[in-house]
Amino acid sequence: LRLQYPDARLLAGGTDVGLWVTKQFKDLGDIIYLGHIPALQTIERHADRLTIGAAASLEDAWSTLVDAYPNLREIWLRFASPPVRHTGTLGGNLANGSPIGDGAPILLALNAQLVLRRGPHTRQIPLSSFYLDYMKNDLQPGEWLQSIEVPLPAQAHTGTPTSTSTHHLRAYKISKRRDSDISAVCAGLAITLDQGRITEARLAWGGMAATARRAPLTEAAMVGQAWTE
Repeated sequence: LRLQYPDARLLAGGTDVGLWVTKQFKDLGDIIYLGHIPALQTIERHADRLTIGAAASLEDAWSTLVDAYPNLREIWLRFASPPVRHTGTLGGNLANGSPIGDGAPILLALNAQLVLRRGPHTRQIPLSSFYLDYMKNDLQPGEWLQSIEVPLPAQAHTGTPTSTSTHHLRAYKISKRRDSDISAVCAGLAITLDQGRITEARLAWGGMAATARRAPLTEAAMVGQAWTE
């Protein structure tokens, strides 16, 4: 269907697209509904990574992420509200491209990869390469997001971890209300320490630019520094 209707709107949970209709009175045109495709809702745990189907609910996806990374628990519980988390999807949250979505900064810090599909062909790209500009992404005509690949803790390093290295992850959200509110700023921060020095840093931010993005100059300045105040 996607090949036949490359410009159709892909609809999963509808927690954002629904507001385009009720608040902005938009005509959505052709719609392909993804909510009843079990293969897109699966979450698989492999030895080195999680494979999260793009139409897996936010609740299922985040609960799985928290099992692997317990420090994400608070950001999970502050992600929208329970009805939205049970209806919306992680793939929709990412593909939407909002610069204030809470999923992208965390998954950028985790070095997540996206599996994109067009017909029988797939390609895998880093989430950090997916966003091109405000609400614009790297999807080609007829292409769609199939799944998200998230490294598990032991594989979260992009370099080669040593017996003395430790990986640390934190997530922070600032919003006008504590609960059930969009972020003013959301941050996913990951560092690797080896004998008290930073060997790797991934600092990702939402709400600071036209897209969720990492801070490469700050990351580069941190690497090699002692982890002190």
